[in-house]
Formats: sequence, structure tokens, C-alpha cells
Amino acid sequence: MLLILMYHRAFAAPECRLLDSDSPASAEPAGTLAPWHRPRRRAGDHRLGAGNPVPVLQAHFEYLRRRFDVVLPGEPLHPRRLSVCLSFDDAYADFYAHVFPLLEKFSLRAVLAVPTAFIIPQTSLPMEERLSVTQNEAMLGEVFRSKAPFCTWEELRQMVSSGRVQVASHSHRHPDLRRADVDAAFEVSHSKSLLEQNLGCRVSTFVYPFGAVNARAHHTVMRHYSFAMRVGSALNSGWYPHRQPLCRVEADNAPDIARRLRWNRLAALGLKWMANGLRATAGKWQSL
Repeated sequence: MLLILMYHRAFAAPECRLLDSDSPASAEPAGTLAPWHRPRRRAGDHRLGAGNPVPVLQAHFEYLRRRFDVVLPGEPLHPRRLSVCLSFDDAYADFYAHVFPLLEKFSLRAVLAVPTAFIIPQTSLPMEERLSVTQNEAMLGEVFRSKAPFCTWEELRQMVSSGRVQVASHSHRHPDLRRADVDAAFEVSHSKSLLEQNLGCRVSTFVYPFGAVNARAHHTVMRHYSFAMRVGSALNSGWYPHRQPLCRVEADNAPDIARRLRWNRLAALGLKWMANGLRATAGKWQSL
């Protein structure tokens, strides 16, 4: 079985450093984090978007590395135990600042869903200023150019070349693909082209903006990608569910990831997986 965890943002707790000074990753620009730790960047702060403080996210990674096989889309799954895929949405700058150093520290890999319209080539803005932009502000007007709240192409190339990050498309301008006035074909294909041209890698995964999908959008996506992910709060039987997107389980604002992965919670997610299979057999491909 496969569990895909969905994260959005990561925030620093003021009393903690991300990495020890003698950590190899701390010598890199992405690991120089102490000046950015502010009380406002905490889980559940809706001005900045809910997420996990960095020490909590570090505990997540440490626990997952000990207990599960952490995989990327299409990789073999263990036949007798749960495999976990880490997925992060939106490619905010905090992924480069906070998450990427943790992936290197714990030798883990993750999928990063990128909305390509908001990615600029590079920036010299201080990371503190970039991280101060709220989730609601980041996609408004030209904020992405003036404040650089998202990862840059330069940062994305660094992370992809490390082998720790696999990029996925999150559309071009992050619209709800279910809307009749959205050109889903353009959003799906143009974002893939930009990612592959700028990063020099094959992009095989699409992550639905807002986790929202219908039959029309899913048909369009699967003409261009091998894997599609939505919000669904269920397990998956494998990488190729019948006539439906892969389900993801939200991991934001989760002080104790172990509690969310106890046997009773996993059993409930397994029941949803079974219900999804019945719905697919009946021609109702939407996941629960």
C-alpha cells in the first residue's frame, strides 16, 4: 500500500536552529536560517498559511525515515509494508530555505509541485523578506516578481540536481481546473514544457491546484502525465489507481505525525481505499 503525505508550507520556531553549525548542509546558503526564525512563522498562522514549524517537520522526517520506505512516483513499493511519498505544494521559498536542507540531512526525497507562472529566474532579495509574504498575497498581481515568495528557477535547478527533489507540475497559474472558463489543456501542457525546458528533466507527475479535479480535467491531465495527485485522505493500492487520481493525506499542522499514522487511522484510510475501488468499478472515478 501507498500513503502520499501532502504538505504546503514550513515555518521556523523562534527558539530553534534548523541545523547544527557543524552539519554539512548548514554551510550552504539554504541552511543559514537562524536570522529568519520569527514567532509569527508557526503552524496554523493563517496570515502566512498553515504549516509545521521546522522542528516539527524535522521530527516528521526522522520518524518516517525510521518506519517506512520513502519513495517517489513510479518506484517499486514494498509488498508487505506501507510506503510513503512526501509531496509539497506551491514551491514557496520556504521549501528551499527549510525543507530542502532537511531532505539532505535525513537523506530523503520529495515531490515539489510547481506553479510555473510564478517562478522567476533568480533573486537577490533577503530570504527574510521573501518569507514574509503571506500565502494569500503570493499569487496576487506582480507580487511574485517584486517579493520572490516562490522558489526561483536557479533554486529549483539546484534542488533537482541534488537528487533530493522531483518536480511536478502544479499547473501554470494555479487555477481550479474544474472551472469552465479555465483552459485546462494550456495549464497542463504549458507548465510541463516550462519545467522540462528550464530544469532539463522529465516531468511525469501533475498535482491538482486546490486538490480539485473532475472527469474533464483528469482526462486532460492523463494525456500528458503518468501520475496525477489530488486531496483524497485515503491510501492507494499502488501508483496506478483505476480511473482516478492518487489520493493524498494532509500532513500540515500535525504536531505528532505518528498519531496520524497509527493503525486505526491507517485502517480508516484503507477503508476509503476500498470504497474508492468500488466507486471506480461502478464508473464513478472520483476518490473519497
